[in-house]
Amino acid sequence: MVSFKSRSRTHSALLIAAFVGISGCSTSSTVENGYDPAMKTNRVIHSFNKGVDTAILRPLSKGYDLVVPATVKHIINNEVRFLSLPGTFTNALLQGNLERAGDTAARMVVNATIGGLGALDPATEMRIPEHDEDFGQTLAVWGAESGPYYELPLLGPGSARSIVGMAGDYVLNPLSYFSGNAVTYIGAGSRVASIVDTRFRFGSLIDQALYESPDSYVTVRDLYLQRRKNAILNGDIRGDALPDIYENDTF
Repeated sequence: MVSFKSRSRTHSALLIAAFVGISGCSTSSTVENGYDPAMKTNRVIHSFNKGVDTAILRPLSKGYDLVVPATVKHIINNEVRFLSLPGTFTNALLQGNLERAGDTAARMVVNATIGGLGALDPATEMRIPEHDEDFGQTLAVWGAESGPYYELPLLGPGSARSIVGMAGDYVLNPLSYFSGNAVTYIGAGSRVASIVDTRFRFGSLIDQALYESPDSYVTVRDLYLQRRKNAILNGDIRGDALPDIYENDTF
């Protein structure tokens, strides 16, 4: 059931906060230039996040690998990617990238119909390109500086710009405008599925960064910055780039 009246003020406030927050990102001292003023606090939070991975995410992903059939894992990955398409489409439009918006719209239509609401991925077989855009990238295209680097509890690494972008992604997510238990469960389920699926698919890379590097904090920070730079420039993400352990999907 749609409840625009009950949520419109919240969405408007978040959007205003996002744009107001840009002023805090517009500084010559940016994370690309090594600006990490909160390093001491960030390291404490990094230790907490690493502990969560050690105690929960890593074992959960290994159990997921052992228990869940390959076909089911493939469907879950398809659904996670399918649910990200509306946000990617909207952000591509906001960035003025009509080619990426068109590709994403085509993927949504094909996978929603022939693909059974995203369970299958015929769009890839049809060679329709897949893209990944978020509001943090949109802010970068609009000229917002990245600002300082932070690591947030459970959400993981990010710049001031990408953190502000989370509010924008919430506003742009169609599920945010609907109420009801079904939507709540879908949103929460997609969030959990995204985290577990990411931890499973990139397990070896994440293990290398967190447990095999001499300083996991610096490794995660540098690989995150490399990944975001590639994403903002719409370049190919290198195979050794660390994916987001705590992907910033909103619901």
